[in-house]
Amino acid sequence: MGAPVIAYDPQPGMHIEKACIEAWKLAKLQDVEFTFNGVKVVAHPGDSPKAIQDRWRADSEAAHEAWLKSPERAERERKREEERRQKESVVMVESAVTEKEMHDAANPWPLTEKQLLEYIVSLIDRGHDYGTCCYAMSLAAVAAFNYVAGKLGVTGFQSSCADLDFLRRTRSMKGPFIILKAEDMVFPQYNLTERLHEAMNEWQPWVKEQAEKHLKETDMAHPIVIAHWKMLAQTKK
Repeated sequence: MGAPVIAYDPQPGMHIEKACIEAWKLAKLQDVEFTFNGVKVVAHPGDSPKAIQDRWRADSEAAHEAWLKSPERAERERKREEERRQKESVVMVESAVTEKEMHDAANPWPLTEKQLLEYIVSLIDRGHDYGTCCYAMSLAAVAAFNYVAGKLGVTGFQSSCADLDFLRRTRSMKGPFIILKAEDMVFPQYNLTERLHEAMNEWQPWVKEQAEKHLKETDMAHPIVIAHWKMLAQTKK
């Protein structure tokens, strides 16, 4: 019988190149076996790190091709397509009626243009009071936002940029801004005061430029305001 195989367990998050180097270091006198992204790899004595990585890549590609042609994948795709058709066939309306119910309503995720229009119409064609009108607009906006995000296949980061830009436009904000959440005060890892101070420091160049602009364009402001502008204009960028 040959020498037993050494079992090697790469650290979570490790790159395959690093994992192959570590396996190569262990495989001096006997085989080393490890699994990376679901693919089993054996490093033999005499292998180079590149040879180990090339073997893993070839086996990964072969496993992927086998999965693409497998009955399991075909069945999964069939079920996924069936679920998609079912979801797209649902008539989408907002059932919340009162202001509180609309406030607590789940975010709408229309999958088709038909569902998006159905949902928006369900918000418009109903009786409203002063408060429910507000939520009709916000829910309709969220529905459109999520519909476009789904059609474009955007990432979470892209969505976060988009919703901040939406807020910038609806609030007519010309400069940089941040959002501070009261719920973050519940957890010790968040320091809202520090976050605000950091943001104000980052905004200083923009604030200085705005103060200089106001001093050049305006001479009828209150003396206290002008003094404040002068103080900001003298701040180092």
